[in-house]
Amino acid sequence: MTVWDKIYKNYQKGGDAWATLSEEIHPLFKTFLEEEVFDLKSVFDIGCGTGKYLEFLKEYGFKTDGIDSSETAVEMTREKLSPDSLVVCTNMFEFAIPQNKYDLVISIATIHHGTKKQVQGLINKVHEALVEGGKIFITLPDIESTKKWNTFKDHEEVAPGTFEPLAGPEQGLPHSFYAKEEIEELFSQFENVQIDLDDRGRWIVRAKKS
Repeated sequence: MTVWDKIYKNYQKGGDAWATLSEEIHPLFKTFLEEEVFDLKSVFDIGCGTGKYLEFLKEYGFKTDGIDSSETAVEMTREKLSPDSLVVCTNMFEFAIPQNKYDLVISIATIHHGTKKQVQGLINKVHEALVEGGKIFITLPDIESTKKWNTFKDHEEVAPGTFEPLAGPEQGLPHSFYAKEEIEELFSQFENVQIDLDDRGRWIVRAKKS
């Protein structure tokens, strides 16, 4: 059982709505969706959780696929989507995302759960998964959040810029944090890159595959 599967199982039993479980659809995502054009309307969600974003996009006519490390979350997501949606329980860094298939790839508060080398490798696969002109909406935590997040009051650095909390539901799970310059480098193969810092200490990245 993964760290997040324990969190989702506890949530199902009436436990705390940990982290993004308690959040609504990000306002910047709603703006992004209204401003951009998607011809295919085919989305892939890395870390789909309970299916909140995929369900939202389904109402906009999107074909919805996604992955999560929690079987519990995957089951919750499948209940909300069409039978032809592909929703898989897997390790995001090992999963082979179909290439040249999607015109939108999203990941909310997920892909930082690994080393920076793993994250870069995943971003490379995201680029390959997009059709020409496909877009991304991805969040990653700001390096300053290591000083502000309650869960990181006690932590250890396990690799450059990668930390593990020593207590709490995510104890022992690696988290990579980024300065803005690192975000720019991470997404350098994309164009029209927009980077904003939200009030939760996350970088919000929107960009397009050329």
